[in-house]
Amino acid sequence: MAIKRIHARSPYYITSKDSPIAPPTSTIEYFSANCGDVKISDGFIGKRIYTLVMTGDTGDITIDYSGGNTPVKISIGYDGGLATTGYVGLDAYDSQLIALGIDPSDINTGPTSTKTGSLVLAKPTTSPLTATITVDSPIVNDNLSLTFDCPDVPSTAPTCPDRALVFQVCNENSAKDDNFNIYLNDNFIGYLDLSQNAQVGGIFIATTNTNANVVSGDFACPLTLMATNRFDPSFLVYGTNILEMRNAQLNNNGNYGTISVRNYLVDGNNLSSPCVVADMVFGPAATGTSFTLSFDYTACCPED
Repeated sequence: MAIKRIHARSPYYITSKDSPIAPPTSTIEYFSANCGDVKISDGFIGKRIYTLVMTGDTGDITIDYSGGNTPVKISIGYDGGLATTGYVGLDAYDSQLIALGIDPSDINTGPTSTKTGSLVLAKPTTSPLTATITVDSPIVNDNLSLTFDCPDVPSTAPTCPDRALVFQVCNENSAKDDNFNIYLNDNFIGYLDLSQNAQVGGIFIATTNTNANVVSGDFACPLTLMATNRFDPSFLVYGTNILEMRNAQLNNNGNYGTISVRNYLVDGNNLSSPCVVADMVFGPAATGTSFTLSFDYTACCPED
């Protein structure tokens, strides 16, 4: 048996057989989130902390939010940066927030609920790959929907001021293959002619220097039989790069070989002393085949 006041301003009491109801308990809860997730939060009081897992892309971390009237504060933290909404919702709750110790300058409510919008924080770097999204609800929350949008701008390739990246194809076994148009991330970078039964091949240099040439490499083909192509270094991206060999001429001897990815030291116009980035095998496959290969580029000399 319990005695209860009818309501806060009434001088009258009633007796009840119900047990007293404990007030809501403020808690801290932890959740994970991925790009594109939608999280619904209803009827909680306290703090909810989401760890958002992202890719190496750069751009804006965006949290789209919508809900009812009860105020909440949403914050994004990334690599020392912070963005926050302040408390958004209906201004009828302002006195309760202030009574709970919330600074009035942190209250962004309105006569119509402000609990709808987007919170944005820049992600200018490829790492770290996680952000922290915090929801503070000092009053029992009615409802809240969060959509987690990740940056989607591919980041630039590693900066290697003393090196130039090179793709090299050497026909070491002297058995001819087909000829190919070579594309990097859907950008044409040159023509590869493997039509001779000889140690021929091609070199593709990421450089704006039209006089740049490999003078010493780690392949068997004579430099005089390696055709040199140069392409815009901005075609390279951080992380996964796609290299396509689009068949351009059938030479009727099948296809099998290796494309080596190297970073060469630059000395004026001369490139030498390569370090290994990756090696990609194409084939064995029938004549007329095209190939799509990939390699990860996250460091100038990842094996050193």
